[in-house]
Amino acid sequence: MIKSKFFLIITVLFFCFVSFSAADTNSDLQGRTRELNQLKQNINKKKAEKKKLLKEEKKVRKELRKISSSITGIEKQLKVLHSKIKESEKKLMYASQQYCEADKEKNIFCNKIEDEVLLYNKRKLVRYFEYPLEFKMRLLSIQDKYHKFNAADNREKKAQTNIVKYKKAKKEFISLKNKQEFLINKNKKLQQNKNKLLKTTAGKRIKAEQDIKALNDSAKALQSLIKKLMQASKNKKRITSLRSASTERRNNLPWPVYGVITLNYGKNKHPDLDTNVISNGIKIKTKNNAIIKSVDAGEVVFTGEFRSYGKMIIIDHKGVFFSVYGQLNKILVSEGQNVSRGENVAKTGAGNDAVLYFEIRQYNVPENPVLWLKER
Repeated sequence: MIKSKFFLIITVLFFCFVSFSAADTNSDLQGRTRELNQLKQNINKKKAEKKKLLKEEKKVRKELRKISSSITGIEKQLKVLHSKIKESEKKLMYASQQYCEADKEKNIFCNKIEDEVLLYNKRKLVRYFEYPLEFKMRLLSIQDKYHKFNAADNREKKAQTNIVKYKKAKKEFISLKNKQEFLINKNKKLQQNKNKLLKTTAGKRIKAEQDIKALNDSAKALQSLIKKLMQASKNKKRITSLRSASTERRNNLPWPVYGVITLNYGKNKHPDLDTNVISNGIKIKTKNNAIIKSVDAGEVVFTGEFRSYGKMIIIDHKGVFFSVYGQLNKILVSEGQNVSRGENVAKTGAGNDAVLYFEIRQYNVPENPVLWLKER
């Protein structure tokens, strides 16, 4: 829609341009040259800031790779430790079973030996010479059970030693596991913080570049639009003394809306980058749904959406100067309509949208609107 309007204006008014005087042209050229030099300085600052942010990103990414590698290594060690803990638990369980079985067997043989020794001694005192073979067999049986008792006792002691050994090993592995888990949690927290830092750093860089590009593109496009609109205005009427007419309006125009200036004309510190951004106008923070008024009589030459300016109105004030009203919520006039000084032309939004962007342009060069408006 905007492109078609541009094309129509260019087609109809292409041959209607009337040149300014040499002095005015040189003045305009000097003004634009100063703006261009300032813009180049800001671009160089932006590039330096971008380089700094890229260096910071590279450093953070390198640290993240190192942390990730460390986490991977610790996770592998943890996996080995979990396996060793399970193995220790199995061996501890087996040693405990062996201990219980050996202790049970030892007690059984101990009881049997006691019974057989008691019986042997009784029979030996009474009938030793009558049945020598019987006593010899009983003695061998006692000796056999004694050997089995010793074997069970040895197994019990060995199992007890293994229990102590595997308990100690399990305790050491669990201690190592806890240390590794603490280390991995520490690294993951550090990784999370580094990711936040990376996201913030990269986000600032990307957003700043996008903001600056949008502002530059918008200012360039608006300058081109005003130039074409001026050509159309020159075809309609000639003003013999533009400068004297504009001088009469200096510090004499009413404010388009009451409020507080939140963005000044000219250099403004960018919120994220260590550089300045040029603003061709001012921003006025006002009340919700405030009425915007024309600062002077003139003809509405543009209404509609225009890039980062949002809904916008441009009024041609008899070829002397143009006033620009941007970031509107509702437009109350139409193109080609003549308006008087103080006439309602638009409304702002509410909350954060209760803002008016306002420009004054003369000879297609933006000027400080505050110097044109009445002192408050």
